[in-house]
Amino acid sequence: MILDFKPIELDCKSIIEKYTAPWNIENGEFTFTNMFIWGGDGKMEYAEKDGFLFIKLDFPGEKLFLWPPVPENEERLKEYDKAVRIGEEYLISRGASVLFRSVSEPFKTWFETYSPRYEFVPNRNNFEYVYLSEKMITLKGKKLHSKRNFINRIRNNYPQLQYEDLKAENIDECLALYDRWTEGHTAETIERFDEKMSVEKALRNMDAVGLKGGLIRIDGVVKAFTVGEKKLPTMSQIHIEKADRDIDGLYQIINQQFAERNCADTMYINREEDMGEEGMRKAKLSYYPDKMIEKYDAFLSVPTKSCIIMDCGCSNFAKA
Repeated sequence: MILDFKPIELDCKSIIEKYTAPWNIENGEFTFTNMFIWGGDGKMEYAEKDGFLFIKLDFPGEKLFLWPPVPENEERLKEYDKAVRIGEEYLISRGASVLFRSVSEPFKTWFETYSPRYEFVPNRNNFEYVYLSEKMITLKGKKLHSKRNFINRIRNNYPQLQYEDLKAENIDECLALYDRWTEGHTAETIERFDEKMSVEKALRNMDAVGLKGGLIRIDGVVKAFTVGEKKLPTMSQIHIEKADRDIDGLYQIINQQFAERNCADTMYINREEDMGEEGMRKAKLSYYPDKMIEKYDAFLSVPTKSCIIMDCGCSNFAKA
C-alpha cells in the first residue's frame, strides 16, 4: 500500500507532534487537538512514510484530499518533492483529484521551492483570524468601543454573572448549552462536521490534549463556554466558543475573560476560520484582526503521466 492511514487517537499525540512541533506552524489546523477532535469516524487519518507525515481528510460531501506533507526535520526538506509525489500517487490510486488543501506557510514555500509544479488558489473561507492578545484582553481603542459597551451592559443587566474555569464536573452543563444553541442554528457545517461529537471530545479530553476552558454563569446556569490552548510559545488558539444567543454580550465577555486569564503570556490569539458563514465572518472581522493566516488549495499546473492514465481530472479541478 502506498500510504497506510490510521485513525487519529489520543495515543498518536507524540507521533503527530514529532512532525509538527519543530516548525512552529501558525496554521491552527495542524495542532494535534484540531486533528483529534474533528477527525473522528475516519474523517481525518494519518500516515508516516520516509520521514514525512501525511494527513488525509475525507469529510461527507467533500472530495478526498490531503494536507501538505510535513517533514520530520530540515534534512528531509530536500526530499519534499518525493513526498508530494507519494501523496499524488495515493490520491490517484483512490480515483481522486490531486488536491492538497490548507497549504499555508511554510508549506507554500516548500511547494514552490521543491515541487514547483503547482498552482495555488486562495481559500478565503479557510483563512484564520489572528489578533494581538493585549488587544483582546483590554479592548482599548475606538474600534473596539462597541465590545466594551456590550460587556458593560451585560454586567449591569446581570450583576450575578460569574466567570469560572471549565472543569470536568461542568461538561454535562456545557453540552446542555450546546444542545440549546443548536436549536436556533442551521449551519450545514454542524451536521457535516459532526460538531457535537467534536465538542464533546474536546471537553472530555481537556487534560489529555492540554486544553483550558472557561464558562459564564447567570443565576447559576451555564450560558457560555469556551475552550482553547497555548499552541505555540507566541500564540494561543481558541477551538470552541458557544453562548446563549438570546443574551447580548455573552460572546464578548467570554472572549475577553478567557483571554485575560489564559492568553496574557502569548503575543497572539488565533480564533481560527469563519468557514464562509456570513455571521461568523462579520463577528471575527468586527474585532479587526491584526493578521490573517492565508491558506491555499494546491493543484497540479500540468497533470502527471499517472493523472493522464487514470483520467483523474485534476487539471480542471480548480475550475470546477
